[in-house]
Amino acid sequence: MPTTTIAALAADPSPLARAITVDGVRLTVRALLPGDEAALVAFLGGLSATSRRFWHGDTGHAAAAADWIEAIGRYDKLRLVAVDGDGLAGVVDLSLSLPEGHEITRYAEHGIPLDEERTARWGPCVADAWQGRGLADALIAPAWEAVRLLGRDVVVLFGGVHEDNVRARRFYRRHGFTEVGAVDMWRRL
Repeated sequence: MPTTTIAALAADPSPLARAITVDGVRLTVRALLPGDEAALVAFLGGLSATSRRFWHGDTGHAAAAADWIEAIGRYDKLRLVAVDGDGLAGVVDLSLSLPEGHEITRYAEHGIPLDEERTARWGPCVADAWQGRGLADALIAPAWEAVRLLGRDVVVLFGGVHEDNVRARRFYRRHGFTEVGAVDMWRRL
């Protein structure tokens, strides 16, 4: 599969777009776009306290959304969104960097050296109304296609997974992830 860059996908995000059907509802999976800021604020603001704790925390929703929009095509980030009508049903946060002191350090402590040129960090989040309906499962294929398109073939969880997030751990194992230590999970594509 030919590879591309985040900047190239920002200029032409069409290779990432696809339709999926989840629980009888047709959604579009595509790259986060500049016009998505209001929908992203609503998505982040609509997450329950539990969902926020397990994902990105309680940062200001408007500021976080503005940062994500400003980062499109820059840095190491690619965000995919699942669009349900005008709203966002899910978000996939992909990162191509492995900063020291985070995943690269934690995995090395377990004897797993991560290759920065082959590894992507992955962090999915599904709106509370969509949890348990199969959306997270349906986001796997588009996310892996994006990771491969960016020339990567190893995926680690962005920030790991909380030890008490039993549901997420079960989901990741079902999709081929292997546990490493208390919080980390990874898989080869």
